[in-house]
Amino acid sequence: GESSLSFAMPPRRSKSPAVARRSSTGGRSSSPSRSARSPSPAKTPKKRSSPSPAKRSVKGRQPTPAKGLVKVDRAKPSTKASGRGHMGKREETLVGISLDKVIPCVAYASSSAYMTLAQKYVVMSLRDVKSIFLFYQNFAALFLFIPAYFGWLKRFKITRYPFWETRVALQVLPLGITYTIMLYSSNYALSLLSVPMVSVLKNLGPILITVTESWIDKTTLSTWTLVSMAMLVLGSMVAGYNDLQYDTVGYLAMFFNVSTNLCHVQLTKYIQKTGGIRKEVVLHYQSVFMCIFLIPLLMGQDLGLIISKLLGQNMDVLVAFLSTGINGIVIALCSMWCIERTSGSTYSMVGALNKIPSSILGLIIFHDPIDVLNLIGVAIGLVGGIVFTVAGGK
Repeated sequence: GESSLSFAMPPRRSKSPAVARRSSTGGRSSSPSRSARSPSPAKTPKKRSSPSPAKRSVKGRQPTPAKGLVKVDRAKPSTKASGRGHMGKREETLVGISLDKVIPCVAYASSSAYMTLAQKYVVMSLRDVKSIFLFYQNFAALFLFIPAYFGWLKRFKITRYPFWETRVALQVLPLGITYTIMLYSSNYALSLLSVPMVSVLKNLGPILITVTESWIDKTTLSTWTLVSMAMLVLGSMVAGYNDLQYDTVGYLAMFFNVSTNLCHVQLTKYIQKTGGIRKEVVLHYQSVFMCIFLIPLLMGQDLGLIISKLLGQNMDVLVAFLSTGINGIVIALCSMWCIERTSGSTYSMVGALNKIPSSILGLIIFHDPIDVLNLIGVAIGLVGGIVFTVAGGK
């Protein structure tokens, strides 16, 4: 029976190795399962290929966009487009001159010119009031302490300060001494020399201050700066040609005046830079010492008679007199502001050139007599001031 059965069934075809593997695994691939696989070796991290030199960007710089494309950074607008740039660092100028230096000079010159005209208006009516003027202007500056104490002047950056502090007073004391010597020497020189001659000698102050500052700062003075100063002295000499005179004691007094003026300017700069004392505090203590030092000058005069004559003047004269007290505060603050922002030479030059607008206004307001030499001297001094400004005075 076995032979017949085997004869009836056709012989089986041998399966291919691939089919055999598929059938043994139930139709799946014969590759071993994940659990049965041998653990693969740990993968090593791939090293990043360093960019080529062409793609490598410089630190702190943006990569250059493709040709024909313009990258717009919305967070940082272009300074060329806005026209502003760094607003905090931009310096406003007027005809090439920094406004930060022009404004203090104009403020000092304006307050000084008003002081000259107001004093002249009062003195025309009462000649014996000169010493009272100086004491009143310094005494009025002490009243600045009251609004500063209550905080009424914070908008002007003037804050509270003590009425007396020995350490600060000793630092400001040299300024009071030098200013007192300037005052007494000028008054003594006026008793020996004419007013134009004193003005000529006072105009030597800017030259001495400029040369001294150039020596301290180790800088070289330009030729035009020296020319402008020579023109200033020449103009004052031409203006007062008919009143020029010589007196040894008077010249010696003016020598002390010019020397103490130099010391006063340099001490002011030194205190502002190293002492850390605010302008209003310097003004306060300087006024205290000036009131004390002026007492000997006042004791030699009949104050009762002078005050009674002053009170008997017209209202416009009294208003001019009272306004000089407020203007004394303004001119003191502006003078320190001018020295701080510019230099001692510029401050002295502004003070010397300030006689030009004062002279012109005197011709208009007070109808002063016109002298040809006076006009020529004013013109020479004005040109000298312009040359000093163009020459780049600090």
